Amino acid sequence: MRPFGRGSGSKTLTPLRGALIGFGQVAEKAHVPAYRRDERFVLAAVVDSSAERRTAAENLVFGLKAYASLDELYAAEPALDFVDIATPPHLHAAQALDALERGLHVLCEKPLTFSTAELNALEAAAKKNRRSVIPIHNWKYAPLFLKLAELLDLKTIGKIRHTEWHVLRTKPAVTAAAKNAKGNWRTDPRSAGGGILMDHGWHAFYLIGGIARRAPNEVHGVLRGPKGAEEEAVCLVTYPESTASVRLTWRADTRRNHGAVYGEKGRIDILDDRLSVIRGAGDPGTHYVFPEPLSAGSAHPEWFAGSLDEFHAAISGEKRARSAFEEARDCRFLLDRLYA
Repeated sequence: MRPFGRGSGSKTLTPLRGALIGFGQVAEKAHVPAYRRDERFVLAAVVDSSAERRTAAENLVFGLKAYASLDELYAAEPALDFVDIATPPHLHAAQALDALERGLHVLCEKPLTFSTAELNALEAAAKKNRRSVIPIHNWKYAPLFLKLAELLDLKTIGKIRHTEWHVLRTKPAVTAAAKNAKGNWRTDPRSAGGGILMDHGWHAFYLIGGIARRAPNEVHGVLRGPKGAEEEAVCLVTYPESTASVRLTWRADTRRNHGAVYGEKGRIDILDDRLSVIRGAGDPGTHYVFPEPLSAGSAHPEWFAGSLDEFHAAISGEKRARSAFEEARDCRFLLDRLYA
């Protein structure tokens, strides 16, 4: 099974009942709309420390119960099957571990953890309690990356030799709290775990790993900006049969995503809202155009729906070639070395 892709997922007679922990922009614009369209899940509750955000959640979903703390949630909702964690990153590992120990399945926004030790603790808790923990790697379910996976499955450009990926941003993304003048956790290393390398690099690393279809061997890179809050990163990742280069910046003059995948028989250019397959000099190429550029943002219900498919498959015991948890381990491997 390919690393990018959407499984059909079998419907269950009784939907899984869950709570959304954290109600920021991605929860409001991507998670909630996707749950509304998926009969396998019922979103029963939300937790957020902000009274304003709790009210917004209650107004958005009829019958949703909103709580100010996890203690309140777990006291009032004993019949949950899972939690969906969408809080700032520094809370992810502890909240996921607590939920697993309570016997709940866990779906969690990236980055899943700030360390490999935390990742190992989550894996051990999931095995002990026979529960699943899946990070939300939603970019691989963007229509452009689904098409790219299909082209790679068909060996359109032969064996992959090198991938390059560029993420250009003029500034960090604004959070729901920052809109209310409460600060942007993305620019606080204690909350974010780093700068752009943690924020966008996590996405970049599971995407290039999905193209390479192997775990990485090594990485070398340069980070620019304040220590622990880097604003630019450039790195080279080596895989058993290919390499990949990644450039990330919050200092660009424009907002854009682009890259290319180079194979034995040609290349595939990734140009934000299109793919172009080029098979040699003089080839006009085969082009695939998508309605929205990747750089428009990642809060897409249809992208998150792919993660829901993956989550349901894990809960159901369906085996996949590489799980998002394995991708998270690769991300941590690369981040650990670059930050060291």
